[in-house]
Amino acid sequence: MNIFSIIIFSILYTYGFIIFYITYLARKNKEKGAFINNLSNGLVLITSITVNLILIKILNISNKEFLVFPFNILLIGLIGFYLPLFYLFISREKHRVKNIKNREKKNETPSFTELPLKYDIYRKLTHLVVLGIVFFYFTLGFLIQNLFVYILEYIPDFISELFHIGGDIMVFTQNLVIFLVGISLLGLLTADIVRILTPEIYPLKPVNQLLRQKELHLRLGPHISMSIGCFSIIIIYGLIQPKGPVIICTSMVMSIFGDMTSNLIGRTIGRRRIRKTNKTYEGLISGIIIAFISGLVLLYLLRSFYKFSLLGFFLIPLVGALIIGLLDYLDLEIDDNLSYNFSLSTVLFFISIPLL
Repeated sequence: MNIFSIIIFSILYTYGFIIFYITYLARKNKEKGAFINNLSNGLVLITSITVNLILIKILNISNKEFLVFPFNILLIGLIGFYLPLFYLFISREKHRVKNIKNREKKNETPSFTELPLKYDIYRKLTHLVVLGIVFFYFTLGFLIQNLFVYILEYIPDFISELFHIGGDIMVFTQNLVIFLVGISLLGLLTADIVRILTPEIYPLKPVNQLLRQKELHLRLGPHISMSIGCFSIIIIYGLIQPKGPVIICTSMVMSIFGDMTSNLIGRTIGRRRIRKTNKTYEGLISGIIIAFISGLVLLYLLRSFYKFSLLGFFLIPLVGALIIGLLDYLDLEIDDNLSYNFSLSTVLFFISIPLL
């Protein structure tokens, strides 16, 4: 393992332990929901990093590095650029707050126990960004690799030999996706840590309008749960080529469309509530159906990358849809964006072994 991988692992573990510190604060302030959600996020992040380390170092899966060159340098470099830049925004916000005479107005941000429908739609639409992972794995990654190869033709050999971008396209796209999701996770997590620990000087206060009331204090935001959920399954199951990326993308697509459908249908036409929650049976059933259909469609589109048995083609989306329905019905304190992605990918990966 080279020095760059050690630095990246150190950065990731540091953020993981900061999450545990925030979890401790939630426990201390008796915020049960925030405590459970934060603890789950921290455990998933730390566990996935550790499992990845075991797989690539001890079991000799992949290339013995967390990221290959140049993605490792780019990740470290962008984080080194982002942190001082974000600090400037924090300093600017701190200065602005000091100049506000009416101190009570500076933190006036609408908070809702149940978000207005338009804000909920905005939240769900942001989840579609995750579809970019599918495109990078199976479409855009090919184009980017070819672009790298073309550029390297004009670079001296002693420099181009440092780049590990040739060979198996799925290995290249795995590194590309880890880099993109990793840099997004660290950027978003940095901002959310500031929001939680120093809300007064948080420079992105308008974003709070998309958070529910319970998410405005010591609870990690849903975008963090989504990022950790996606990042964790990518660095674990993505190493198993090509089955891993197929299962990862299937799980994410089913989670996104199942969750969106369940929430929006439940809020617009749902009538029969599940226990004393805001969820409805209409939303639950529609989420299961759409999750199943989206899984079938994606597996069909990816049939050229992996051969599916007829049983696996139908059973994998069916099991995934039922898991989404079960988690939706249980209405756990853990954010759906984390529980759906991590649970779905883990179960589908292991049941796919005899089926795919």
